[in-house]
Amino acid sequence: MFRFVFKVVLVLMPVSGFCQGALLTLDQALDIAMRDNLALASAELEVSAAQNDVAALKTRRYPSMDLRGGVTDNLTEQEYTFDQGVWGTFPGTGPIPSQDVTITSAKGTTQFLSAGITQPLSQQYRLSLSIQQGEVKEEMAEETVRLTRQDLARVVKQQYFQIVQTQSDLRTTEESIAFYESLDELVTQYVAQQIALEYELLEVQARLARQRWLADTQTNRLKTEKERMNDSLARPLDMPFSVADLPDPASRPTNPDEAILLAMQQRPDVLESRLMIESEELGYDIKKAEYIPDLDIQIRYAKLYGYNLIPDAEAYVGLHAKWEIYDWGRKRKELAGKSSMIRKANNHAREIENRVAIEVDSSFRSMEQSEQSVRVAKLSQAAAREKVRVLTNQYRQQSVLLQDVLDAETELARANNDYNRAVLSVWEAQAELEHATGTT
Repeated sequence: MFRFVFKVVLVLMPVSGFCQGALLTLDQALDIAMRDNLALASAELEVSAAQNDVAALKTRRYPSMDLRGGVTDNLTEQEYTFDQGVWGTFPGTGPIPSQDVTITSAKGTTQFLSAGITQPLSQQYRLSLSIQQGEVKEEMAEETVRLTRQDLARVVKQQYFQIVQTQSDLRTTEESIAFYESLDELVTQYVAQQIALEYELLEVQARLARQRWLADTQTNRLKTEKERMNDSLARPLDMPFSVADLPDPASRPTNPDEAILLAMQQRPDVLESRLMIESEELGYDIKKAEYIPDLDIQIRYAKLYGYNLIPDAEAYVGLHAKWEIYDWGRKRKELAGKSSMIRKANNHAREIENRVAIEVDSSFRSMEQSEQSVRVAKLSQAAAREKVRVLTNQYRQQSVLLQDVLDAETELARANNDYNRAVLSVWEAQAELEHATGTT
């Protein structure tokens, strides 16, 4: 029996040897992914763009300053004739003008320069609404970043759990190999002593070969899964690493209602759908504000060069108003379209909330079932392990058949796999519940 245990220890050594490399904990994997993932970086750029849009909108509230200039060439000569006395005849001066006067424009080019400052007045209300809408869109972009983070964390956790699962399966297979190697030696001795038959030895060797093939398959799968993990972390595909034991699951809500309430407060897609309603409502108010006439105050100075027909300089300050008194129903139809978008946003928000509630309920039930399955699998594993030990000893004493031992070992391997999967299912369910409630 000591030799059997020793072989198990030796057989497990290749597993640990294969896993050599820097230890990569789940938290470290998540940190690397959050730092280097391109999809997350793109989402964060959306936030930066939204912030710049808001900053640009705020500048529209300040006075605008413009400078205009130009050069024109007079293709036709302008001529103005003022007849004698056109402006009246007065005692002492006579007719004005005293004779016919003809004035012609200058030939060649004329230059002009104009500078002005315009301060919007009535547009401030509409600009304020636009800024509020821009800030809401910025918050929506931030929720998109949070959603991307949560989706990325979910993928990394799933990949990490797959590696742990495959590694656990490999250890179970190595245990079976050690068992069959020990059993092969024993049955070989029995065949030599004519206590066992040749076909029984062949059966043991066939099972041993199958377990070795299964170990190779699992080793290759483990390599592939680690390459996928390295790819998600933006690292070289062949970078070696080993996975750490998973810590105890974090605390979770005690009932589905509490979990659903938590999800409604934290899920990025729920919050984003509510922000979308607010954005559409602001869009409606912005469109409605277009009924207000545009009013601004303007200061302007203009100067002409090479033109002597009229005064060559002008400076003024004044109020300018613009009001579209009739638009053929355009604004009314646009407001109706905005109203439809508000209803659509409300419907979408309700759909999101219903879907989230279903996800939380399903994840909560899966979590409870996974926890129960661990208790069941642990008992089955202990029973199967004890059965193998007892039957192996009885076979050494030739009180049971070899087939009984083989069946017991098959049952133990199945129980080991069931236990490994049950333990990992708890973590997977925990990850799904965290994603469903938005606590990742």
